[in-house]
Amino acid sequence: MHNLVRAAWLSVALLPGVIDAERATELSPWIAWMVWAVVAVAVLVPHPLSLTAVRFFAPLLTLHVAWGIATSGDEFFADGDRNWGPVAGFIVLIAVTAAVFLSKYGALHAQAAAYGHEQRFLLRPPVAVLLPLAMLWALVSGAIAVATYSRSLVAAVIALVVGGALTAFSLRRAHVLARRWLVFVPAGIAIHDPLVLRDTFMVRSHDVRGLGPATPGTEAFDTTCTTWGSPLELVLSHPHDVSLSEFGARISKTLDRIHVTSLLVAPTQPDRVLERRFAPR
Repeated sequence: MHNLVRAAWLSVALLPGVIDAERATELSPWIAWMVWAVVAVAVLVPHPLSLTAVRFFAPLLTLHVAWGIATSGDEFFADGDRNWGPVAGFIVLIAVTAAVFLSKYGALHAQAAAYGHEQRFLLRPPVAVLLPLAMLWALVSGAIAVATYSRSLVAAVIALVVGGALTAFSLRRAHVLARRWLVFVPAGIAIHDPLVLRDTFMVRSHDVRGLGPATPGTEAFDTTCTTWGSPLELVLSHPHDVSLSEFGARISKTLDRIHVTSLLVAPTQPDRVLERRFAPR
């Protein structure tokens, strides 16, 4: 999948009229090309930061091309020939944007930064953080749109500066989602979740009683902070300390340090987690 995403994204630059179709000011094509270049580097270099960049910027270029097609009017029929470059580019961008949000694609970037024999599995984001991030992304999209389509160079530059500041602010908050992992190491299991946990939770293999689908009515501590899908339950042989972040304690309505004998986790690929957990050693 990763190579297909790479090839598809890079091919967009070869299609005429896709990226630099809009020329409201001389700044406009440069903005579109910068967005394309950021994603191009991100798809070529797997890393959690790359995953954040791809998922943040790929939809921006997709919207840019969609807007260009919607406002092009009769340009598709100039001289009796249809200009299918932007349409083909839009189809490719839609496919890439959908693909990069798949759990399988996210897993490639999460594992790329693993150390030694670690195996990392991304965790699903809490629902509570998605709406604020979506609002931030919408603000960035609006600022970049003004910078791209404004006929005034001064307004475009101001919007670009504002958009850059909003982008930096948003990326710092979005990147934490790409750094939330359930990690298998030779000695045991770890939950690395800087959003919910203050410290990485680690447990040795001999202290793990079981890992499987959560049982109905379980009293396990919910580290997922409410997300979609069925969580997994990590059952421990004896109580362990869990240190919660300010966000985790607030969402869970509990203290920032608790004792637990079981936890709920929500990896994006639960089937692969169970295969890894119960695979013969």
